[in-house]
Amino acid sequence: MKPLFRRAVIVGALFSCFVAMCSSHATLRAEVPEGFTPLFNGKDLSGWKGLVGNPKTRAAMTESELSDAQKVADQSMRDHWKVVDGMLVFDGQGESLCTAKDYGDFEMFVDWKILEGGDSGIYLRGSPQVQIWDTEHEDYFRHGAENGSGALWNNKDNPRMPLVKADRPVGQWNTFYIRMVGERVTIKLNDQLVTDRAVMENLWERGLPIYRDGQLELQNHGNTLYFRNLFVREIDSEEANEILREDKDGLFDSLFDGTDLAGWRGAVEDYKVVDGNIVSVAGKSGNMYTEKEYGDFIARVEFKLPPAGNNGLLVRHSGESLENPEWLELQILDDDDPSYKNLDDRQYHGSIYGLVPAHRGFLRPVGEWNFQQVTVTGTKYKVELNGFTILEADLSEVTESKTGPVPAAAKRTSGHFGFAGHQEPVAFRNVSIRELPGEPAAIPDRETAVSPTDQRIELFNGKNFEGFYTWIRDSKYSDPKKIFTVKDGQIHISGDGYGGLITNQTYRDYHLVLEFMLGEKTWGDRIDRARDSGLLVHAWGPDGGYANTWMASVEAQIIEGGVGDILVLSGTDPVTGQVLKTSLTAEITKDRDGEKVWKKGGEPITIHGGRINWFGRDVDWADKIGFRGKQDVESPVNEWTRLEVIAEGEKLTYLVNGVVVNQAIKASPSAGKLILQTEQAEMFVRKFELWPLGKAPAADAKN
Repeated sequence: MKPLFRRAVIVGALFSCFVAMCSSHATLRAEVPEGFTPLFNGKDLSGWKGLVGNPKTRAAMTESELSDAQKVADQSMRDHWKVVDGMLVFDGQGESLCTAKDYGDFEMFVDWKILEGGDSGIYLRGSPQVQIWDTEHEDYFRHGAENGSGALWNNKDNPRMPLVKADRPVGQWNTFYIRMVGERVTIKLNDQLVTDRAVMENLWERGLPIYRDGQLELQNHGNTLYFRNLFVREIDSEEANEILREDKDGLFDSLFDGTDLAGWRGAVEDYKVVDGNIVSVAGKSGNMYTEKEYGDFIARVEFKLPPAGNNGLLVRHSGESLENPEWLELQILDDDDPSYKNLDDRQYHGSIYGLVPAHRGFLRPVGEWNFQQVTVTGTKYKVELNGFTILEADLSEVTESKTGPVPAAAKRTSGHFGFAGHQEPVAFRNVSIRELPGEPAAIPDRETAVSPTDQRIELFNGKNFEGFYTWIRDSKYSDPKKIFTVKDGQIHISGDGYGGLITNQTYRDYHLVLEFMLGEKTWGDRIDRARDSGLLVHAWGPDGGYANTWMASVEAQIIEGGVGDILVLSGTDPVTGQVLKTSLTAEITKDRDGEKVWKKGGEPITIHGGRINWFGRDVDWADKIGFRGKQDVESPVNEWTRLEVIAEGEKLTYLVNGVVVNQAIKASPSAGKLILQTEQAEMFVRKFELWPLGKAPAADAKN
């Protein structure tokens, strides 16, 4: 059994036992899980302090200012936080409770309980927050409380809402398991995974990664709160590296087997193998690089710096010269050594040497192994150090270097990968690379998707967006314009933007019923175009995988004159470049203009992109607002239309107001998420549900 897997099994078993213990009476203390340390002794506030400002404001204080402020905060803590029957109890006044100690990488358990209308959270490294709230409190629905606790509430560009709602009813105890390595957070709530390795963003300084270390805080929002059984385990650098280099799918190829330098060329004599590591020879400055040339790739390497250590990662090396700068260098440097205090910002660790500076402060102490991952796609570069993103840049946007013009190597799209020696004996290990884009992304397993086998699944509950999240092209996981809202039991899609309302769950084998009404309002570049929206089925892959806007999917088109068209949206992973291959087969004929039109018994064709018109789409269709064709089946604007999608295995059938308008077979994938689009046109939805196959009620002729 691999060490990482074994550790996961042990922690999982501990967690299950811990949850069972936490379900008992408040005064029963859980045993400390192996390797963990109690944060709370069950008797007093030892090890805790009051809240002073935030990480940014605290850093700006003098030592004297911080000391004075801490005394005031500690008194407030004693006034409002009490220990009662082995629990931490907050009276709803005052400020948050903070650990006296700071933590870097860690995992923790914490029991929490709130009352009706409760709102709280766990701050990680002094930063907000793992959300806790009353998920049935209607006033919180506008914030997404219906999706459950465990949200990384202040995220905008990275996943924000929990994967599932796992809260117990208000007044009952809940248990969080939280693991934080670098900037990524994994959370289980009551033994269910609710956040999976999501990046936690820095609210206090949006342009920086989350802080390397900081205090843990029990947040106050003016409610009575209860906490107990708080345990923490610090994760050392070796274990953190093990977690960061995890490669479950075997996507990375090793570049070094720990025994010799086979597969490398250049100044190979300036490097040696010592105890299974590559070590640059002291006093030597040669460049060693791979025999193979790479286009786009993700490279991983662990390195250990001696005092004043200096080396670099060669990228896009031409392989033609060791002397001329026909490559780019990602700096590897002991930033804190006094000899480097006056360097240009573009020369410190992680920087694209002379071109783009990296964020500093994320190196481990000299003598410890660091983990670094570098992603290169075209002219775009991303550098992650010990789990923190320290650089993201597009070299096509860089106009100068520290010495003048941008070198020609910045435009190269392929080259060799390697090391740039700089006299000091820097050590390297676990060197691997993943070529991009690689094979098309694997189609997800449909067997894990949910199917309504016995009863209806009410996707939209008429009250809120429980079970959904939003992804908007211009704002990602936040919806600042409130494009999607619920009012009077209906979903209102304003249309002011591009994106979607997406189910958390994936589905297969269903009879979907959507009742929608196109509104009056249109926006932006479609203000005078046909009102346009859509329902995406079998959606898969990353958010934004199609046109940086939706997921790869099959669309049931909603557009004036074209409701029921099939669109196949094959996508591309925005990080890896892998093709998100989506396809289906349909029987067709062609209209006057050569467009594909569904015809039962027609010529079968397979497409990986493009559109199959519904059978009656007007041959003179025009993309203009208010268009209506002679055979259109959908209801006019401001009237309700019933759209049905029957997904039966690989077969898809579309009905509009009870009429079969389109059909396809051999759909791949044959399961996935469901998405309601926003595409610059207003739309209302009053019914969005899944029925078991063969059990959906017939369309209402009065619709």
